[in-house]
Amino acid sequence: MDELKCVVAGPFKRNEGGSMLPQDFEFSLSFDLKWMTPEQASKILDIALNSHLLYVEDEQLHPAFDPSTVDIPRGFIPSKDILHQITLVDQILEYIASCSNMDLKQVVSLVNNRHENLSGMVDVEVAALIIGRELGCDLDKFYERVLQNVSSNG
Repeated sequence: MDELKCVVAGPFKRNEGGSMLPQDFEFSLSFDLKWMTPEQASKILDIALNSHLLYVEDEQLHPAFDPSTVDIPRGFIPSKDILHQITLVDQILEYIASCSNMDLKQVVSLVNNRHENLSGMVDVEVAALIIGRELGCDLDKFYERVLQNVSSNG
């Protein structure tokens, strides 16, 4: 998470702003900082949003932490592994798929439908827990982490 936090903080520290458009964030990672390709920057944006390091408000990206407190080492270059981080919701979805013997795409569809039916009033992780519980999965190991994510998300 520290490496991801450095990557997310980079564009905000460079632009010295509290918010930016998603495309400006991706542009900064790709062309200003030259840390990755535009496709990789897009994936980092998704990972950061799913990890609740970033949130969107009024079509602007905002960090969920103070980027000025992040010390980015001189010559920092993100590792290739950063693109393979599995988010909490991905872990929950994969667990539900294996527990219920369902295809991952089916589980994702069920969770997305439930999240949509709840008009986005709950985080997608909570919708996943609801679906998992309905399918008879024991999700106790995820509750504390989901609670932490939801609490930090406001």
